[in-house]
Amino acid sequence: MAVTNTEIITGEMLIHGITEAVNTYAGWKRQGLQVKKGSKALFKTQIWKPCKVKIKTEECGEITTNKLCLVNAAFFGLSQTETATV
Repeated sequence: MAVTNTEIITGEMLIHGITEAVNTYAGWKRQGLQVKKGSKALFKTQIWKPCKVKIKTEECGEITTNKLCLVNAAFFGLSQTETATV
């Protein structure tokens, strides 16, 4: 059974007793928020992320294809953010 990122993150939140919204540093930045300086991640886990992989074949030479890779990610809570200054 495939596990989605939502299931992974929800499971980690339950394990750590976290009830507030969480996101990665980059995720909060996309929403116009800045993680406060010195904040430590509430939890770290591995999530799925699209990545490009080069495969060598005899017929076509080198082919670039998309696949999902497990990557490490650190999650911060909404209470650890502030409005980003321009």
